[in-house]
Amino acid sequence: MRHPKVYLSPSKQPHNIYATGNTNEEKEMVEVSKLLKRVLEEEYGIETVLSDLSLDIGRNGRPKEARDKGCSIYLAIHSNAGGAGKARGAVALFHPASKDSKALGKILVEELNGICPYGSNRSEPLVDGMRAFQGKGFGEIRTPYEYGMTPVLMETNFHDHVDIAKWMTGNKEAIARSYGRALAKFLQVGKKAGNDPIKDPVNQGADETALYRVQVGAFRKIENAEELKAKLWSVGFEGFISYR
Repeated sequence: MRHPKVYLSPSKQPHNIYATGNTNEEKEMVEVSKLLKRVLEEEYGIETVLSDLSLDIGRNGRPKEARDKGCSIYLAIHSNAGGAGKARGAVALFHPASKDSKALGKILVEELNGICPYGSNRSEPLVDGMRAFQGKGFGEIRTPYEYGMTPVLMETNFHDHVDIAKWMTGNKEAIARSYGRALAKFLQVGKKAGNDPIKDPVNQGADETALYRVQVGAFRKIENAEELKAKLWSVGFEGFISYR
C-alpha cells in the first residue's frame, strides 16, 4: 500500500431513523466520522480526508474526490437495519479481489464488537461487497477499488435495535476511537508521543520498559467479564480477559 491516507465517507441516509433518540443514520455517522478524523490526525498522525458531504457516492462523487486527494483507504461508515430489532453486531463489506480490504474489515469488526456491551449474533460479519446488485456490487466498494484504493463499507451496528441505538448515540467518541484503533492496527501505526491516556506523569523517571497492570474485577460468568471489558473500552482503556 502506498503512503497511508484515509478517506472517510459517512452515510447519506437521513431517512434511516434510529429506534430511539429522535435521530438518524446520516446525522450519527457524520458525527462519528468527524470525531474519527480528529482521532486519526491528532493521536496517530494519520492523514485523513472527510468527504465533501454535498457529494454523492457515484463514480464522479466521493470516490473521485478520494482518488484525486491521493487516498489509499476508502472507508464508508454506516449503521445497519433490517434485523427486526433483534440483530446485533458490526458487519464489514469488502472487495473480494483485495486481501487488504478483507483484512481491514476483519480488524474493524473485531474492534467495534469489542466495545459494544451487546454481543454480536452475526454468523457472517465479513460480507463480499461485490455480491450485491446482480454482481455489480456496492458502488463504494467497486469504484474505490477500481481507482486503486482499499475499500471497506462498515455497518457499525444495528440502529433498529433499541438498546444498541441508544448505546451508539451515547458512545460516539468511543466508537470513533474504536475505528481509529482498527485503522492504526491495520496500518501498523502507533500513537503519537504524548497521546497515551494511561501514562502516569508522576512516574516519568521510572524504568520506561516496566509495565504496571491493574486488575479491575473477577467474575464467575464470562458475560459479566465481557460487559466490564466493553465499558473499559468505551472510556478509552484497553482491557483483556484472562482465565485461571
